[in-house]
Amino acid sequence: MQIIIPEFSRSPYAPIVMLSVAIGYAVAVLRMRKFGVNKQTILYTSLLSFVCTMAGSFMMAFRITSEGIGIGFSGLGAAVGLITGVFISGIIIKDKPDLVMTSFVVAAPLMYGLAKIGCFLAGCCHGKEYYGPFAVVYSNEHAGSYFPIQLVDMVIFILLHVFAVIITNKMKNKVRAIYIILGVTIPVRFAIEYTRYYHDGSLIAPGQVTVLIAGVLAIIMVFVWKKVLKISYD
Repeated sequence: MQIIIPEFSRSPYAPIVMLSVAIGYAVAVLRMRKFGVNKQTILYTSLLSFVCTMAGSFMMAFRITSEGIGIGFSGLGAAVGLITGVFISGIIIKDKPDLVMTSFVVAAPLMYGLAKIGCFLAGCCHGKEYYGPFAVVYSNEHAGSYFPIQLVDMVIFILLHVFAVIITNKMKNKVRAIYIILGVTIPVRFAIEYTRYYHDGSLIAPGQVTVLIAGVLAIIMVFVWKKVLKISYD
């Protein structure tokens, strides 16, 4: 059984990615409302983090090639940008910053997972060549038969979102819950890179180094943010 993806006259990638981000932000807003965060805090944090998310995503995806300038959407860049925006907002506003950060960290895997629908339909970030069950076949510029890693990505990260919701609801120490979410998400994202078409077969490829760097940056920012705001559950 193969999954045949037709060639679209207009790529569905950008609209699906933007819709995914909108859904993720809606989830974050609903959680902040549930936690009793001030409406102005929700508004300003959402605006600032959105700008940082887009900036981080485009900066990491920006490429200059022989064919010209390439601009895409980087999930890793978006994640770092998102945490940066919430980090800055927490320092400035200081209105339940741990609950605000938790709300966005929980929503991030959902955004990423849903955005992979766009990747799946457009053919970008596809898997290695594959002709077995559920192989994805494209007839556009990515023509070929590939392992359906975008669908695997989508399922895994939506499950990570569910996991994040459960532990943040159960754990009083929200910062510790954030560390657990990052501690699970980063290795998963690292492992998935082995199935990408661009992985060169080495133990740690350049794409995985990028994952590790982005993950370390995210953890460092959360650590510094916690220290600056002196958040404690003791």
